[in-house]
Amino acid sequence: MNTSVATYGSHSALQILKGAKDEGLGAVLLCPRNRRKFYERFRLADKLLLVDSVEDLLRKDIQDSLMGMGSILVPHGTIISDVEISRFVKDFKVPIFGNRELLVWESDRELKEKLLKEASIEVPRAFSSPDEVDCPVIVKLPGAEGGRGYFLASGREDLIKKLTKMGAGTSCELYIQEYVIGVTVYPHFFYSPLKGEVELLGVDRRYETNVDSLGRIPASDQLNLDVQPTYEVVGNIPLVIRESMLEKFFDIAESFVEATKRLVPPGIIGPFCIEAICRSPDDIVVFEFSARIVAGTNLFISGSPYSYLLHGEGMSMGRRIAKEIRLACETSDLKKLVT
Repeated sequence: MNTSVATYGSHSALQILKGAKDEGLGAVLLCPRNRRKFYERFRLADKLLLVDSVEDLLRKDIQDSLMGMGSILVPHGTIISDVEISRFVKDFKVPIFGNRELLVWESDRELKEKLLKEASIEVPRAFSSPDEVDCPVIVKLPGAEGGRGYFLASGREDLIKKLTKMGAGTSCELYIQEYVIGVTVYPHFFYSPLKGEVELLGVDRRYETNVDSLGRIPASDQLNLDVQPTYEVVGNIPLVIRESMLEKFFDIAESFVEATKRLVPPGIIGPFCIEAICRSPDDIVVFEFSARIVAGTNLFISGSPYSYLLHGEGMSMGRRIAKEIRLACETSDLKKLVT
């Protein structure tokens, strides 16, 4: 089979490469030069193409090499955050596993909100300016990724005070969202165009600094320390949610898939994540989505309880992607999976 899976050396590259090899496909790593030693430790890549940054994926020689190896690129979060995504979608000529136009929607918070509303999914209120704020909010500055640059404000006055202290000002381009109190839940789904089905492959929670360490400090000491919570992700924690809640999450995921088909045809292909807050088992609010593989799936390289029910042992998200590609190659249906 003259097909290989390629990915950039970051984020979830190890499980993507491992999944390709487990399904009998070639494994190609676009490897940053300064990380070569790290990736060579795992001996997963059949071929390393050395690059200096994500921007190098747009070089003609790199793209020619990938196409010469029959490569299909599996995108992940680093590509979203480290390159101008609209230019990448336009100028990267190698086939991408998934709907490349959805990467543009994922990178634009207003388009994200539009897509979730199209799916009739409950989302937190968004405010167009600090003057509209009438509740606790989480503020996301331009370019924030992985939780970096997020901060919390208790209300309008607190928000303006913090923006002034940061030198950002109230006219700065901000995404201001109602802060919903509840448990964060990140279910990992896979939509198979070959089967027309949504699969749940895992669930995680994110461990964020320093907000997840503040709970160890007594409230009185927190006030004295005047510590500002930060939300940068440092790791992920596996989660199994109540079985009675699973149907609700499937309903949300399937509504999301249908909305992507209407607004961004051909719609979602392969992995996606619904980023939600549970105010109660029956009250779920979705504040974000990721339209590609997420780093929380790295928890389940050997499989999760949910993937085991569907596929048996050893089905990671990376392997599920490779399996879909292999099946499509065998049935001449690859056009359903790549854009």
